[in-house]
Amino acid sequence: MHSDVVNNNSFVCSSDLINSIQEAVERTFRANIISVQSDCAAREKFGYGGDLNATSESFIYNLDMHSFYTKTIYDWLDAINDSVFVDTAPYVGIRYCGLSWESAFLITQYYLYLYYNDVDLVREMYKFDNEWMDKVGRIHPDGWVSHGLSDHESLEPVPVKLTGTCHYLQCARIMSEFASVTGDTERELYYNNLACKLRDQIKSEFWDKPVEGRINRQTLFSFLLYHGIIPDAEIEAAKDSLLTAVNNGPSGHFTTGIFGTKYIPEVISEHCSPDIVFDIVNSTAYPGWGFMIDNGATTIWETWKESDNTFSNCHPMFGTISEWFFRWLGGIKPDPDYPGFRKFHISPSTPDGLTYVNCTYFSPLGKIISNWKKMDGSIIYHIEIPEGSKALVRVPFEEPYNIRIKKSDEPDFMPLKMENYQTGKFELSEGKYDITVSS
Repeated sequence: MHSDVVNNNSFVCSSDLINSIQEAVERTFRANIISVQSDCAAREKFGYGGDLNATSESFIYNLDMHSFYTKTIYDWLDAINDSVFVDTAPYVGIRYCGLSWESAFLITQYYLYLYYNDVDLVREMYKFDNEWMDKVGRIHPDGWVSHGLSDHESLEPVPVKLTGTCHYLQCARIMSEFASVTGDTERELYYNNLACKLRDQIKSEFWDKPVEGRINRQTLFSFLLYHGIIPDAEIEAAKDSLLTAVNNGPSGHFTTGIFGTKYIPEVISEHCSPDIVFDIVNSTAYPGWGFMIDNGATTIWETWKESDNTFSNCHPMFGTISEWFFRWLGGIKPDPDYPGFRKFHISPSTPDGLTYVNCTYFSPLGKIISNWKKMDGSIIYHIEIPEGSKALVRVPFEEPYNIRIKKSDEPDFMPLKMENYQTGKFELSEGKYDITVSS
């Protein structure tokens, strides 16, 4: 049983293992949306904010969550206290997890804005958002989030000073965006300055000098890269450090927890190669999603190892890998400058070991399709862009003669400009397209 959310989005590929992981994620997500988005379907069944922060984008890629998450925002509005952080909405008396949990009130609003262009909700909640940020400033006057729960279920320790303060930074950036949307230039400048201050102090503490003590370095570098802490000139060093941390993990796999597991596939794909993530995900070694499936899982566990008496075996938080399927194998990504998919990105990855991907996402403007298959030394892409949208498409090719683009209802191939060949990118308007890249 689950709340009646529309379930038209889909992802399927040539890997039976990845398809099984996707099916387990979908089953886990549906089992945990009964009035509230719960942390587990059998034990607590609470609307924990940390789980929401980790998984809301993944839920949105799989299901139409617009109405459901709007209701969730009102749940948080009812639950929030003006002097302490609470962990769940509806409030059930728990208040030890801290900012990374209650900030779901604000961060979920941002994803409703990014994916559905819900400007009306931003305007309606703006007063409450400012009051919430004022409360954060009172509770953490020096900017450091020094108490609360951190990267839950990480296989190594992670200080809340890193995770919580990065989420505070994320909230400051969101509020700068919301201030711009509402025309509040004074607050926009204030939140931008706050974000710069928080970024600088995180950089000083966790990048400019060696981090002392035992820490999950996968989570550390994932957080720093995901939240834009590291200067461009030093990103190469961070990439090397992150890959070293991954290689040092069991089986060369991820050891991250609730938040790091959302971030690490994204940052490795963006800064290194999505092929690295694919090889990890498409494996049955421990720790990993394939290990769960290979050990009989039909839903996603709360821990990398199965727990028969303490933790949940139907828990959404590690279901964030589904977001990576849509974003990197399907290649469908929103553009923050054009919320609601008025303009968006299609940039599929085609790793060795996959022969096809079929990916469908329903945006507010209509159906987006990003399919590809390998055939006779070529990769054939089929892309559909809904009416009122534009897509910035990127597919790998080397020479002008080895790419052909044809709109489905037109007889001739489309000409490409020189800058398309130089960047590998081209903009397409609404319609259906077939693109062939020959080797």
